[in-house]
Amino acid sequence: MADLQAVILGIVQGLTEFLPISSSGHLVLAATWFGFQAEGESLELAVDIATNTGTFLAVLIALRADVWLAASGFARGLFSAEARKQDGWRLASLVIIGSVPTAIIGLGLRGVFEHLNAPLPVSLALAVTGAILWTAPTRGTRRESRELGWRDALIAGTAQGLAVVPGISRSGSTISALLWRDVDAALAARLSFLLYLVASAGVAVLGFTEVRDAELGWRAVAWMTLASFVTGWLALIWLFRLLKKGRFRWFAPYLWIVSTLTLLRLAAS
Repeated sequence: MADLQAVILGIVQGLTEFLPISSSGHLVLAATWFGFQAEGESLELAVDIATNTGTFLAVLIALRADVWLAASGFARGLFSAEARKQDGWRLASLVIIGSVPTAIIGLGLRGVFEHLNAPLPVSLALAVTGAILWTAPTRGTRRESRELGWRDALIAGTAQGLAVVPGISRSGSTISALLWRDVDAALAARLSFLLYLVASAGVAVLGFTEVRDAELGWRAVAWMTLASFVTGWLALIWLFRLLKKGRFRWFAPYLWIVSTLTLLRLAAS
Protein backbone atom coordinates (compact mmCIF):
# COMPACT_ATOMS: atom_id res chain seq x y z
CA MET A 1 0.00 0.00 0.00
CA ALA A 2 1.31 3.46 -0.94
CA ASP A 3 2.12 5.99 1.78
CA LEU A 4 -0.51 8.46 0.53
CA GLN A 5 -3.22 5.79 0.62
CA ALA A 6 -2.21 4.87 4.16
CA VAL A 7 -2.32 8.51 5.31
CA ILE A 8 -5.75 9.09 3.74
CA LEU A 9 -7.21 5.98 5.34
CA GLY A 10 -5.63 6.92 8.69
CA ILE A 11 -7.17 10.40 8.53
CA VAL A 12 -10.57 8.94 7.68
CA GLN A 13 -10.32 6.54 10.61
CA GLY A 14 -9.22 9.24 13.03
CA LEU A 15 -11.99 11.66 12.08
CA THR A 16 -14.78 9.10 12.02
CA GLU A 17 -13.99 6.70 14.89
CA PHE A 18 -15.12 9.09 17.61
CA LEU A 19 -17.50 11.29 15.67
CA PRO A 20 -20.79 9.34 15.41
CA ILE A 21 -20.55 8.63 11.69
CA SER A 22 -18.93 5.16 11.53
CA SER A 23 -15.21 4.82 10.88
CA SER A 24 -15.54 1.36 9.33
CA GLY A 25 -18.21 2.59 6.93
CA HIS A 26 -16.19 5.64 5.90
CA LEU A 27 -13.07 3.54 5.39
CA VAL A 28 -15.00 1.40 2.91
CA LEU A 29 -16.36 4.45 1.06
CA ALA A 30 -13.02 6.28 1.08
CA ALA A 31 -11.22 3.24 -0.30
CA THR A 32 -13.82 2.98 -3.09
CA TRP A 33 -14.08 6.68 -3.94
CA PHE A 34 -10.30 7.18 -4.04
CA GLY A 35 -9.86 4.08 -6.18
CA PHE A 36 -8.00 1.99 -3.60
CA GLN A 37 -10.35 -0.91 -4.36
CA ALA A 38 -12.76 -1.87 -7.10
CA GLU A 39 -16.39 -0.68 -6.96
CA GLY A 40 -18.43 -3.11 -4.86
CA GLU A 41 -15.35 -4.95 -3.59
CA SER A 42 -14.95 -5.52 0.15
CA LEU A 43 -12.27 -3.58 2.04
CA GLU A 44 -9.59 -5.73 3.63
CA LEU A 45 -10.37 -6.28 7.30
CA ALA A 46 -6.66 -5.79 7.99
CA VAL A 47 -6.92 -2.12 6.97
CA ASP A 48 -9.67 -1.52 9.54
CA ILE A 49 -7.60 -3.24 12.23
CA ALA A 50 -4.39 -1.38 11.35
CA THR A 51 -5.93 2.10 11.31
CA ASN A 52 -7.58 1.35 14.65
CA THR A 53 -4.20 1.45 16.41
CA GLY A 54 -3.84 5.22 16.26
CA THR A 55 -7.34 5.93 17.58
CA PHE A 56 -6.75 3.43 20.39
CA LEU A 57 -3.69 5.43 21.47
CA ALA A 58 -5.61 8.72 21.18
CA VAL A 59 -8.30 7.51 23.60
CA LEU A 60 -5.78 5.93 25.94
CA ILE A 61 -3.98 9.25 26.35
CA ALA A 62 -7.03 11.53 26.27
CA LEU A 63 -8.88 9.52 28.93
CA ARG A 64 -5.79 8.56 30.92
CA ALA A 65 -7.35 9.84 34.16
CA ASP A 66 -10.42 7.61 33.70
CA VAL A 67 -8.25 4.68 32.63
CA TRP A 68 -6.10 5.04 35.73
CA LEU A 69 -9.16 5.49 37.97
CA ALA A 70 -10.77 2.31 36.63
CA ALA A 71 -7.58 0.23 36.55
CA SER A 72 -6.34 1.23 40.01
CA GLY A 73 -9.84 1.04 41.49
CA PHE A 74 -10.31 -2.47 40.13
CA ALA A 75 -6.91 -3.60 41.42
CA ARG A 76 -7.62 -2.25 44.92
CA GLY A 77 -11.13 -3.66 44.90
CA LEU A 78 -9.84 -7.18 44.43
CA PHE A 79 -8.39 -7.06 47.95
CA SER A 80 -10.51 -4.48 49.77
CA ALA A 81 -14.25 -4.37 50.42
CA GLU A 82 -13.95 -0.66 51.17
CA ALA A 83 -12.35 -0.03 47.76
CA ARG A 84 -15.31 -1.76 46.10
CA LYS A 85 -17.48 1.11 47.29
CA GLN A 86 -15.38 3.68 45.41
CA ASP A 87 -15.88 5.21 41.94
CA GLY A 88 -12.87 3.41 40.44
CA TRP A 89 -14.31 -0.03 41.13
CA ARG A 90 -17.74 1.03 39.88
CA LEU A 91 -16.33 2.41 36.65
CA ALA A 92 -14.21 -0.69 36.05
CA SER A 93 -17.19 -2.94 36.74
CA LEU A 94 -19.33 -1.07 34.22
CA VAL A 95 -16.64 -1.44 31.56
CA ILE A 96 -16.16 -5.15 32.26
CA ILE A 97 -19.90 -5.89 32.24
CA GLY A 98 -20.40 -3.87 29.06
CA SER A 99 -17.52 -5.63 27.32
CA VAL A 100 -19.17 -9.05 27.65
CA PRO A 101 -22.01 -8.55 25.10
CA THR A 102 -19.60 -6.66 22.85
CA ALA A 103 -17.25 -9.65 22.75
CA ILE A 104 -20.05 -12.17 22.22
CA ILE A 105 -21.71 -10.21 19.41
CA GLY A 106 -18.44 -9.09 17.83
CA LEU A 107 -16.99 -12.59 17.63
CA GLY A 108 -20.33 -14.05 16.55
CA LEU A 109 -20.77 -11.54 13.71
CA ARG A 110 -17.12 -11.53 12.58
CA GLY A 111 -17.95 -13.42 9.38
CA VAL A 112 -21.00 -11.23 8.72
CA PHE A 113 -18.87 -8.13 9.17
CA GLU A 114 -16.53 -9.16 6.36
CA HIS A 115 -19.44 -9.70 3.91
CA LEU A 116 -21.01 -6.32 4.75
CA ASN A 117 -17.73 -4.43 4.31
CA ALA A 118 -18.84 -3.07 0.90
CA PRO A 119 -20.45 0.22 -0.31
CA LEU A 120 -24.08 -0.92 -0.68
CA PRO A 121 -24.64 -2.34 2.82
CA VAL A 122 -22.55 0.48 4.28
CA SER A 123 -24.75 3.16 2.69
CA LEU A 124 -27.88 1.55 4.15
CA ALA A 125 -26.28 1.23 7.58
CA LEU A 126 -25.24 4.91 7.52
CA ALA A 127 -28.88 5.87 7.02
CA VAL A 128 -29.79 3.77 10.07
CA THR A 129 -27.08 5.50 12.13
CA GLY A 130 -28.53 8.86 11.09
CA ALA A 131 -31.94 7.79 12.41
CA ILE A 132 -30.36 6.68 15.71
CA LEU A 133 -28.66 10.05 16.20
CA TRP A 134 -31.71 12.07 15.20
CA THR A 135 -34.03 10.35 17.68
CA ALA A 136 -31.62 10.22 20.64
CA PRO A 137 -32.10 12.63 23.56
CA THR A 138 -29.58 15.45 23.73
CA ARG A 139 -28.92 15.29 27.47
CA GLY A 140 -29.30 13.08 30.52
CA THR A 141 -29.37 13.80 34.24
CA ARG A 142 -27.17 11.02 35.66
CA ARG A 143 -23.67 12.50 35.85
CA GLU A 144 -21.70 10.08 38.07
CA SER A 145 -20.64 6.49 37.38
CA ARG A 146 -22.04 5.42 40.76
CA GLU A 147 -25.51 6.33 39.47
CA LEU A 148 -25.24 3.72 36.69
CA GLY A 149 -26.06 0.02 37.03
CA TRP A 150 -25.35 -3.23 35.26
CA ARG A 151 -28.34 -2.77 32.92
CA ASP A 152 -26.83 0.47 31.61
CA ALA A 153 -23.52 -1.27 30.98
CA LEU A 154 -25.13 -4.24 29.22
CA ILE A 155 -27.20 -1.98 26.97
CA ALA A 156 -24.15 0.11 26.03
CA GLY A 157 -22.09 -3.03 25.41
CA THR A 158 -24.82 -4.56 23.25
CA ALA A 159 -25.03 -1.35 21.20
CA GLN A 160 -21.27 -1.43 20.73
CA GLY A 161 -21.38 -5.09 19.69
CA LEU A 162 -24.05 -4.43 17.04
CA ALA A 163 -21.86 -1.64 15.66
CA VAL A 164 -19.55 -4.32 14.26
CA VAL A 165 -21.75 -3.87 11.17
CA PRO A 166 -19.90 -1.34 8.94
CA GLY A 167 -21.86 1.89 8.73
CA ILE A 168 -23.39 1.56 12.20
CA SER A 169 -21.44 4.02 14.32
CA ARG A 170 -19.95 2.53 17.47
CA SER A 171 -19.72 5.83 19.32
CA GLY A 172 -23.09 6.97 17.97
CA SER A 173 -24.81 3.77 19.06
CA THR A 174 -23.29 3.52 22.53
CA ILE A 175 -23.66 7.20 23.41
CA SER A 176 -27.23 7.26 22.08
CA ALA A 177 -28.11 4.14 24.07
CA LEU A 178 -26.79 5.74 27.26
CA LEU A 179 -28.58 9.02 26.51
CA TRP A 180 -31.80 7.02 26.27
CA ARG A 181 -30.92 5.66 29.72
CA ASP A 182 -30.84 9.28 31.00
CA VAL A 183 -27.03 9.34 31.33
CA ASP A 184 -25.30 12.71 31.03
CA ALA A 185 -23.74 13.19 27.59
CA ALA A 186 -20.17 13.65 28.86
CA LEU A 187 -20.34 10.54 31.06
CA ALA A 188 -21.96 8.60 28.20
CA ALA A 189 -19.03 9.52 25.94
CA ARG A 190 -16.43 8.63 28.57
CA LEU A 191 -17.99 5.21 29.19
CA SER A 192 -18.38 4.66 25.45
CA PHE A 193 -14.69 5.31 24.82
CA LEU A 194 -13.57 3.16 27.77
CA LEU A 195 -15.62 0.32 26.28
CA TYR A 196 -13.93 1.08 22.97
CA LEU A 197 -10.48 0.68 24.56
CA VAL A 198 -11.29 -2.85 25.70
CA ALA A 199 -12.84 -3.83 22.37
CA SER A 200 -10.02 -2.19 20.42
CA ALA A 201 -7.36 -4.01 22.42
CA GLY A 202 -9.15 -7.29 21.72
CA VAL A 203 -9.36 -6.53 18.01
CA ALA A 204 -5.64 -5.68 17.91
CA VAL A 205 -4.66 -8.96 19.57
CA LEU A 206 -6.99 -11.13 17.50
CA GLY A 207 -6.24 -9.28 14.27
CA PHE A 208 -2.44 -9.12 14.47
CA THR A 209 -1.94 -12.11 12.20
CA GLU A 210 -4.46 -10.71 9.72
CA VAL A 211 -2.54 -7.44 9.44
CA ARG A 212 0.72 -9.35 9.06
CA ASP A 213 -0.65 -11.73 6.43
CA ALA A 214 -2.27 -8.90 4.44
CA GLU A 215 1.24 -7.57 3.67
CA LEU A 216 0.22 -3.93 3.96
CA GLY A 217 3.79 -3.08 4.82
CA TRP A 218 4.95 -1.82 8.19
CA ARG A 219 5.67 1.62 6.70
CA ALA A 220 2.03 1.92 5.61
CA VAL A 221 0.83 0.71 9.01
CA ALA A 222 3.01 3.36 10.69
CA TRP A 223 1.55 6.14 8.51
CA MET A 224 -2.00 4.89 9.22
CA THR A 225 -1.30 4.88 12.94
CA LEU A 226 0.18 8.39 13.02
CA ALA A 227 -2.57 9.92 10.86
CA SER A 228 -5.40 8.26 12.79
CA PHE A 229 -3.84 9.25 16.14
CA VAL A 230 -3.56 12.96 15.32
CA THR A 231 -6.97 13.30 13.69
CA GLY A 232 -8.57 11.08 16.31
CA TRP A 233 -7.28 13.32 19.11
CA LEU A 234 -8.77 16.39 17.41
CA ALA A 235 -12.07 14.58 16.78
CA LEU A 236 -12.33 13.66 20.47
CA ILE A 237 -11.95 17.28 21.52
CA TRP A 238 -14.58 18.39 19.02
CA LEU A 239 -17.06 15.66 19.99
CA PHE A 240 -16.98 16.52 23.70
CA ARG A 241 -17.66 20.16 22.84
CA LEU A 242 -20.62 19.21 20.63
CA LEU A 243 -22.05 16.92 23.32
CA LYS A 244 -21.76 19.70 25.88
CA LYS A 245 -23.81 21.94 23.58
CA GLY A 246 -26.40 19.23 22.88
CA ARG A 247 -25.59 19.07 19.16
CA PHE A 248 -25.06 15.32 18.82
CA ARG A 249 -27.82 14.92 16.22
CA TRP A 250 -26.18 17.41 13.86
CA PHE A 251 -24.39 14.49 12.19
CA ALA A 252 -27.63 12.79 11.09
CA PRO A 253 -28.25 14.93 7.95
CA TYR A 254 -24.63 14.41 6.90
CA LEU A 255 -25.04 10.63 7.15
CA TRP A 256 -28.24 10.71 5.12
CA ILE A 257 -26.54 12.77 2.41
CA VAL A 258 -23.54 10.41 2.23
CA SER A 259 -25.87 7.41 2.13
CA THR A 260 -27.96 8.92 -0.69
CA LEU A 261 -24.92 9.94 -2.77
CA THR A 262 -23.42 6.46 -2.40
CA LEU A 263 -26.64 4.78 -3.50
CA LEU A 264 -26.90 7.13 -6.49
CA ARG A 265 -23.31 6.38 -7.45
CA LEU A 266 -23.90 2.65 -7.21
CA ALA A 267 -27.09 2.93 -9.26
CA ALA A 268 -25.25 4.85 -11.98
CA SER A 269 -22.31 2.46 -12.18
